[in-house]
Parts: sequence; C-alpha cells; structure tokens
Amino acid sequence: MARTISLIGKTLVATSLAFFAGSALSQAYPSQPIRLVVPFSPGGGTDTFARVVSAGMQPSLGQNIIVENKPGAGGNIGADLVAKSKPDGYTLLLAQDSLAIVPWLYKDLTFDPIKDFEPIGVGVFMPMALVVKSQLPVDSVKQLIDYSKANPNKLSYGTPGVGTAHHLNFESLLQTTGTKMVHVPYKGASNMLSDLASGSVDVAFSALSSVKTLVDSGKLKIIGVADTKRSPQFTNVPTIAETVPNYTASVWFGLMAPKGTPAPVTQKLSQEMSKALSSPEINKRLSDLGYRVQPTDSEGMKKIMNDEYSKWGALVKEVGIKPNE
Repeated sequence: MARTISLIGKTLVATSLAFFAGSALSQAYPSQPIRLVVPFSPGGGTDTFARVVSAGMQPSLGQNIIVENKPGAGGNIGADLVAKSKPDGYTLLLAQDSLAIVPWLYKDLTFDPIKDFEPIGVGVFMPMALVVKSQLPVDSVKQLIDYSKANPNKLSYGTPGVGTAHHLNFESLLQTTGTKMVHVPYKGASNMLSDLASGSVDVAFSALSSVKTLVDSGKLKIIGVADTKRSPQFTNVPTIAETVPNYTASVWFGLMAPKGTPAPVTQKLSQEMSKALSSPEINKRLSDLGYRVQPTDSEGMKKIMNDEYSKWGALVKEVGIKPNE
C-alpha cells in the first residue's frame, strides 16, 4: 500500500513538474526574432496573409516575425526547409492547402506533410474566384459553360502548376459541367495572372485577394465566386453554386512548426494568431481583401489536413495525374 502511494506521489510530482516547465517555456518564448518561411514568391495570397498576420502577432509576442520567401517546386523547397529546421519555435511555415496534395504528386518527397510538422492552426480561408480575360465574350458562369460546350478545347485555363488546388478544383468544375478546356500550368500565380490579364490564356481560378485590383481596373472579369454565399467585395457577382449546384472551392492558409516543437510553444502561437485575427483592424483588412477569417486550433488544422489528404488523393487519381519521379 505504501509503495502504491509512493508511486502515485512520484507521478503527481512528475506531472506537476512537466506542467510548470511547460508554463515557464511558454512564458519565456519567444526570446528572439521568429522566421516565417513562405514557400511561394511575393505578391500572392499566401504571401499577403503571411505579412498581415505576422505584423498582427508581433506586438503581443514582443519579437519581430521575419517573413522569408522560399519559392520553388510547388512550395516543397520552403516546406522541406522548415521540416528539417530545429523544432524550437523560431522557424515556422506559412502552410497552405497544397500541403495535403503534394504527397500524391511526388514519389520521392523529402518530407511528410502529415508527420513532419506540428499544426499551429488555420487562420483564413480564401474562396476561389472564377475570372476570365476581358476580351472573352462571356459574363457569367452559364455563358462560360455554354461557350465551352460549343467550342470544346478551344479555351485555355491557367493554373499556378500541375496538381495545385487551382488545377484540381478547375478539373472538378470541368467534370461537373461536362466541359473541356486546355490546361496551361505556370510556375506560380503571378505569371498566370499576368498572362490572363494580357489575354494569353482565357480563364482561371484565383484567390480573391490576388484579382481584386485587376478586376477593378477592367483587365479581368470575375464571373463567379466558389463559396456558399456571395463575396462582400463583389456582391453583384453570383456564386458558382447558383449555376452549378453545391459547387465550392477555396484555399486556406495557416501556420505550422517542425515536428517536435514543444506543445506550449505551438499553443502560444495558436492563441496569438487567433488573437491577432480577432483584432477589428486586421479582421477588416483581410476581409476587404477577400479572405474569410476563421481561425482554428491545432486539432482543427490536423483534421482539415487529414480530410483533404484523402479528398485530393482521390481526385488526383481520377484526373489521371502521374506522380513525378
């Protein structure tokens, strides 16, 4: 009996020590600037969110968050860098939906998006906007479908690359509507939008934040928003679901840390991100750009990753995309 009480006592002491150690670690962190790796080039929706959320988190954390762009290989170069970084909370990844896709696209991926990161949380979702070049004689989703059916494979659609969420969501739209277009992949969203604005390609999915200026200037036309309700920024633009029932498509952005980063650190970062996004000023800024501010905790992010891993895997196989060697 005495031995049992002794063991219980030791367990309670160990638990208490772990709790206070975690609490102390959380209070001491961060003691130096934090590096936030964005695995895409500057100017896109990922980069925009990174700079807004990092600026919002800095005052409360008491340290600078330095945004560093590491584009290449569909985001894999930046993700690999963070996966192999020291798990101390000072190197973070600006994560996005494509992390759940890349395992299906690369046979020899140098990191595991599910196993090699500690989720911190999703910060925002960005509904896709269906945009067309200004010269295209269509002004609605129905007109685009009708035009495409009358001219199969005459229209081209641009994407930031093979297997990106833009690509897979567009393929899903083509399958759902029974239309055919020619895929033109780019190395990033910026080049895609540049060619779309110049008329080199006809149509594309893009983040609302990336196309607002081009739409406002008349260089592009937005004909549909792939969300459950109309965008506050484009209230006169119907949702795609108003023509294609139940069709939605969005991307998300959040934060991840290398596997093994202490839980008190990731929890603190999750809380600080949510607090920054709840700021009326930051919330309005992001909402005005087309983001839907809807932060999750680490468990919520983990569920999204697991669900999308299965969903995208099925679509990649259905579309017939072959993994790169």
